[in-house]
Amino acid sequence: MPPVAAAPDAADEDQHLPRVWLLLDDRPGHRTQVIGLAEKLGWRYEIKELAFTPLNRISNRILGASLLAVDKGTAGALTAPWPDLVIAMGRRSAPVARWIKRQSGGRTLLVQLGRKGANAPADFDLAVTCRHFQFPDHPNRQQILLPPTQVTVAALDAARQRWPEVLANAGQPRVVLLVGGTTAHHRLTPQAAREMAVAVQNFADHAGGSLTCVTSRRTGSAAEQAIVEAVPGAEVHGWRAERTANPYLGYLAQADILVVTGDSESMLAEAAATAKPLFIYPIEPQPTSWRTRLSGAVLALSQSRRDVLGRWCTALIQNGWVVPPRNLDILHHGMVDIGRAAFFAAADGIMAAGRPEDPTEDALVRRVRALLPTAAEQRR
Repeated sequence: MPPVAAAPDAADEDQHLPRVWLLLDDRPGHRTQVIGLAEKLGWRYEIKELAFTPLNRISNRILGASLLAVDKGTAGALTAPWPDLVIAMGRRSAPVARWIKRQSGGRTLLVQLGRKGANAPADFDLAVTCRHFQFPDHPNRQQILLPPTQVTVAALDAARQRWPEVLANAGQPRVVLLVGGTTAHHRLTPQAAREMAVAVQNFADHAGGSLTCVTSRRTGSAAEQAIVEAVPGAEVHGWRAERTANPYLGYLAQADILVVTGDSESMLAEAAATAKPLFIYPIEPQPTSWRTRLSGAVLALSQSRRDVLGRWCTALIQNGWVVPPRNLDILHHGMVDIGRAAFFAAADGIMAAGRPEDPTEDALVRRVRALLPTAAEQRR
């Protein structure tokens, strides 16, 4: 009988895995997307927390590959051995990622996410942007429909265990309204918040269930108070900065139906990841600024013209000098098209639950994994 080979120990297995760093700043949406992608890859990773000085306001085109905009503590934590892969998101992390690549002699591969961080795809091995950011195609760019998220079946199961009291006394079906708020592109006034709360309460009543409203950092006290007054029979969980524990995942896990304001791509992605019936509630857009109109004009010329002017406009976008305006309608309609959501205006019944595939999500994971077949090959 031939001898049986001994199973490799964890150390042997680790040496064949990529060494991965995650650059994380203080923005929750950035953190959840970076960690969400890393979790889907299934590789171990090390978190590098970033803190910035006022110099971070300088254009990335000027900062280049440098640590000029980070504080001493951040700089001191970025030392060899350099990673095989860096995953980061946001404008402020991009110069740091490029600096790490330079220190590694070009060996470290960079995956950069975000509208303002990954707007110059030639700077990275893979620039990841959502379709609604409206960037032109580029060999180094991966276009996705929904941003990565940390919401998984396992995370939801853990949240049910941690937050058993969430919605415990709510009538079924338990309708949860996730409320975003005012952004540079949308505004949630108290009047709009009041009308939304009443509409969703009527929907919950028609379904024979209950309504719970969960606000966020951007909702604001005036809009939250308007919701409280408009639907006195609903539970309202208000966001508070001083809370040390956030049961947000508990609400996602325990809800039967989700309604999400259309301003937040992160909340929409997290709600979609639950595979529960999901309705998008659009909120009012902000008046278009001159900057948005100008970038929109450059985008239109890059798309409609094939002459010198069109190529010049495309180059302005591809090199990071002009950032196209985001168009969340593309996200909303894309989610509806693949069966991940429906518009609240069409909510005359309860849509079926399910987990329709987002082909762009699997394509992203495959492309990142293809960058690094094994760490052993990269370190030769």
